[in-house]
Amino acid sequence: MTTRDHPRPYSAAAARVLALMVAANGRADPRELQALEDVDAFARLGVPREHFLALVNECLKDVGYGLAECSWLRARDQAYVDRLLDAVVDPQERLMVCRLAAAAVTADGHVSGDERLVFDHALARWRISRSMLTEAILHDGSRGSTRRATEWPVRSPG
Repeated sequence: MTTRDHPRPYSAAAARVLALMVAANGRADPRELQALEDVDAFARLGVPREHFLALVNECLKDVGYGLAECSWLRARDQAYVDRLLDAVVDPQERLMVCRLAAAAVTADGHVSGDERLVFDHALARWRISRSMLTEAILHDGSRGSTRRATEWPVRSPG
């Protein structure tokens, strides 16, 4: 059975973090949203696309536009980002969010400083190494794969 047959239960925390990463550069690029469609992100998160777009707009209002104005996380922005990140407690779900975010932020062929800032902060806070992320991407299979995060290998950074 695939996630298309049985969608995941909705993960509000994971969806919010991914929405923040999409909104980090101050806009939601249609290519990023298409990349998320291509890797079945909405089914994996158990969130309808329309609801995800509403989350992206919330993040844009809360912090996204501000992130696009400077090259570091200001204290209030970091507190906001950390609250969202800390709400995702499952290591597999964290890895899945980073894998999906990698697809989104690279979709336009350019990773902005704002996207890199939030993405790198998530990797560091969640203690996900680049090699763990690369392995998750490689084991994800082809574009449009419906492999669940629980099927991805997770190794401790080492």
